[in-house]
Amino acid sequence: MGYFDENEESKAEEITALVEGVSSKEEKRLEKERRKEEKRLEKERRKQEKLERKQEKEEDLPDVSMADLKKAAAEAAEESRKALEEIEGKEKKEAEAVEAEAEAAASEVQEAPEAAESTAEILAGAAESEAEEEPSRRKEKKKKKKKGDKERPQDVNIVKDLLSLIIYIGIVVLVCFLIVTFVGRRTTVHGDSMNPTLESGDSLWVNMLAYKFGDPKRYDIIVFPYEDDVNYIKRIIGLPGETVQITDSGDILINGEVLVEPIRFERIRNANNAASPITLGPDEYFVLGDNRNNSRDSRYGDVGNIKRDKIIGRAAFRITPLKKFGSID
Repeated sequence: MGYFDENEESKAEEITALVEGVSSKEEKRLEKERRKEEKRLEKERRKQEKLERKQEKEEDLPDVSMADLKKAAAEAAEESRKALEEIEGKEKKEAEAVEAEAEAAASEVQEAPEAAESTAEILAGAAESEAEEEPSRRKEKKKKKKKGDKERPQDVNIVKDLLSLIIYIGIVVLVCFLIVTFVGRRTTVHGDSMNPTLESGDSLWVNMLAYKFGDPKRYDIIVFPYEDDVNYIKRIIGLPGETVQITDSGDILINGEVLVEPIRFERIRNANNAASPITLGPDEYFVLGDNRNNSRDSRYGDVGNIKRDKIIGRAAFRITPLKKFGSID
């Protein structure tokens, strides 16, 4: 209660000061208007007197004109009186309005404690109502959260699937790039020297790592450089350290014994340099084309024996034509 009494006293003092200030200002304003009106009336009176003195001096002025002037003076005096009455009435109304404002302010000060108590009761009721509604509100929030959690995973799953697909495609592209760059190389057959196994225009995939972890084997089809921009594709017949010779009858001798190949090829008609025994070095290989009578291979001096460090890789797969896609025998 002490809190409300102090506020009431403070507010009453403020209202009193306000009323006094308003009354003082209003009195000054009314006093100023009164003085102004008195000056105006004094000016009118002097003007009237001057006019009367002037008319008295004029001997030829008719009596009727004097009567009119007196009448005009009387009317002016009546107007001045009415103006003063209006000013006084206005002052009275304004004073009554100020008194009414003061009474309303005093009433507000008296009602302040009751209003504060009513406000406290309203706030207490609102707090109780909020406390009662809190459990139901929490339940509603939980429901909304669960609903949002159910809806959100679907969107999240779509994004995850999309990211997984992008990552998968990126990995595939990277693997293909690494394979093409470091593991294998694509090459195309030109010419008929490997018929019937390979035909001109066939697209091959060459395994460049085939001999990084193992040695070339007999009957492997290898790729090696012939000139700066030309590579040859031939089949290995002789291995390092072996002696190779082609007889007049077209047989291939390995260390003096006839080589029985798993695939029957055309009998050789031209042995060329291999007509005499050729002993291979520790890192040399003797190669022939499958089209034995239309192939430039180790039988000729410009090709000769192939050193291991010159082998690019092994022809592993045929890519095109698609009807022949697969490993190469």
